[in-house]
Amino acid sequence: MKKIQVGIIGTGFGATVHAPILGLHEGFEVKAIASVYRGRSNDAFKEIEVNHIYTNWKEMLDKEELDLITICSVPSHHYEMTMESINKNVHVLCEKPLGISACQTSSMLEAQQNSNVMGFVNFQWRLTPERMKIKEMVSNNELGEIQYIKYIGSFSGYNNLLSQYRGWEGRRQDGGGFLSAVGSHMLDSLMWWMDQPISDVYAELKTLVPVFHGSAGIEQRDSDDAFTIMGHFENGTPFMVDVFYPAVRGNGWKLEIFGTKGTLVMNNDRDLMISSGGEFHNLQIEDQSLPSHLPAPANQYYRGLYPMVDQIYHSIVNQKVDLNVPTFADGHRVQLVMDAVYESAASQAMTLVKRK
Repeated sequence: MKKIQVGIIGTGFGATVHAPILGLHEGFEVKAIASVYRGRSNDAFKEIEVNHIYTNWKEMLDKEELDLITICSVPSHHYEMTMESINKNVHVLCEKPLGISACQTSSMLEAQQNSNVMGFVNFQWRLTPERMKIKEMVSNNELGEIQYIKYIGSFSGYNNLLSQYRGWEGRRQDGGGFLSAVGSHMLDSLMWWMDQPISDVYAELKTLVPVFHGSAGIEQRDSDDAFTIMGHFENGTPFMVDVFYPAVRGNGWKLEIFGTKGTLVMNNDRDLMISSGGEFHNLQIEDQSLPSHLPAPANQYYRGLYPMVDQIYHSIVNQKVDLNVPTFADGHRVQLVMDAVYESAASQAMTLVKRK
């Protein structure tokens, strides 16, 4: 099997999630890893098997012969790192969101399309067995014409927001906020399931815990910790997305898809139920077995990320992108919607999503 040589930028999520999951695939070799900030070291280096360790990501790109780079940095760095990688003729797997504005993601997409490399975005959750089953059912018209989609989540995050610093995740200019962190995944799955872009949104973003007083000083936050989006797909189908993190006690995830032939419900990204008008019954989904030796937190991402890296491998080797793999085009499409969400929340008005 052809070995794809991988470099990782990021010693947090990159070292603890990407590196161990890529290491499970016999087609990948993690050749080098670099920290984001010049001169920075990280204990995570000690926990992974990698040939070369860098404290300067640009030096890694200059010195290593890589086939694929995975970018696991703060979103505000994605643009520069991606463009540098494309210039080095290296395939890119970038964490979500692809950039911090559609202006950035448009340039990233254009650069990738004008090169000989492939660009992927880590919307890995679309490849879990449950979400793949939803895609199959919607595509095969098993629910009939989709009338409405409601996708919500609430979480017990209030004490966390009151007891610890958020760092860049509390700063919108760096790509922080729950719209960026989880909303981007939700918007990607919705448009992928429907095979439709979103045409308009009416949104509200909230920062309910804007200040944290810690031992290192006061942290001011301006990124969202809750959001609501209402809108329509291009074919007119309405949807609603709602995430509330700062609850004292949350209820987790719930997705409801209403069609003319049936209603589909997914609870907590695992349990799928369907009704054709009577009682709901469970859908049995064949699951992958989790490798027993895979440590946390990588084991929490295995069900989506491992199928994704497997499809990325075959896409690169066969020089043809699998239709289910999220690409830079998907990342740009999501960013266009996110930009409209920010605009709508600021103006308190319905906002059309730009086409390009």
